[in-house]
Amino acid sequence: MHRATVAVIFALLLLVTPAGALNATSIQLSKAGGAPVALTVESLSGLPALEQDISFQTSKGTKHARYKGVLMWDLLKANGFIDESGHHNELRQIFSVVGADGYRIDFSVGEIAPDFGNKAIMLSTQEDGRLLSPPTLTVPGDKRGARNVHDVVRIEVR
Repeated sequence: MHRATVAVIFALLLLVTPAGALNATSIQLSKAGGAPVALTVESLSGLPALEQDISFQTSKGTKHARYKGVLMWDLLKANGFIDESGHHNELRQIFSVVGADGYRIDFSVGEIAPDFGNKAIMLSTQEDGRLLSPPTLTVPGDKRGARNVHDVVRIEVR
């Protein structure tokens, strides 16, 4: 293949590849007005781990698995992304989780806050003992798995 052809193919791949999919080793955690943080499996291992048995409906039937990961509340708090500057400010915050394919789900921080929803939404690094790289966001208790986000590449807080 000629060099020009290879360069054109590579350029086309860059155009059609979802943002972040080329770098599956880290997740970008960002907040408006703040510097982004690169999360890695290694940096996540410094936070308290949780294991949960989770079941949910898919188009192919019920899926059951044991997930291990970090609670989103712990992750956001450890990185200084929870707004505790005023009375219940965390209830006005939203975080979006984006997969490598562009799939995006938004959550209220109040949903995961221990004093409010206390939902154990987590960034899972293992499924049934198998490493997930990139991690998957899991939402225990949901009847359907539609809010789970596979191959997480970005988390945005606003």
